Amino acid sequence: MQEDLTLTHTAIPPPPFPETHPSPIAPWLHTMGLLMILALSTFTGHRRLLAFAHHPSIPFRYGSSIVLEWLLLGFVLARIRNRKAFLLQAFRSRSSTWLQSLGNGIAAYCLGFVAIAIVAIAIHFTPLGTKTNAAAMLAMLPRTTSQFALWLALSLTAGICEELIFRGYLTQQFTAWIRRPVLALVLSSLLFGSVHLYEGLAAILPLAALALVYGFIVRSLKGDIRAVIVAHTLQDFLVAVLALARPMLEHYRMQH
Repeated sequence: MQEDLTLTHTAIPPPPFPETHPSPIAPWLHTMGLLMILALSTFTGHRRLLAFAHHPSIPFRYGSSIVLEWLLLGFVLARIRNRKAFLLQAFRSRSSTWLQSLGNGIAAYCLGFVAIAIVAIAIHFTPLGTKTNAAAMLAMLPRTTSQFALWLALSLTAGICEELIFRGYLTQQFTAWIRRPVLALVLSSLLFGSVHLYEGLAAILPLAALALVYGFIVRSLKGDIRAVIVAHTLQDFLVAVLALARPMLEHYRMQH
């Protein structure tokens, strides 16, 4: 009897291994549609930048950019299969509080700044170093208190929307498709750099490096994007502060 029980027990096959590869979080046609929108935005970006710089009402341009960012995020969220789980993973973590995420975000900003600086310096010594739209970029920066308030709103909007789209949606989709998480991060980071083509060819690789840093940070935080939202917002807002402070500092130094 004991022998029969042993044979019966050993005859039971072991349970199958759990699914180790994530499933797509949205239909592939939806992702193709998003990629087409991003491609269109990339190819029309330079024209929009010139209009942004020369339009007499820069606040209107800031406001329209904010609206477009949220509309694009709405398009993304509309077809995610489990929207609640996606947002909970992005914004709720048992291992860190919002205050800790703020500290992590400042650290992420510093890491991203170093990554951008290293790649930008390397590119400066190549033919790509001259392929910038610096003049147009400077023309679109805020100069009044009200414009800085709108720029902060635009920076926060970009931080939330672009991180959910690139480090959230696209990275998860690419991971599910190609089954290689690191390669998925690289692809989404290159795509992020490419959609900023309006800043010039020289900006693509530095911004891709920034996105890659953010991607690895999100991966280390199990999908929590709060820290990189803080970092992204700081990155965009401080670009304006530093760009406008530089000529003031140089003027002060020349007078003293």
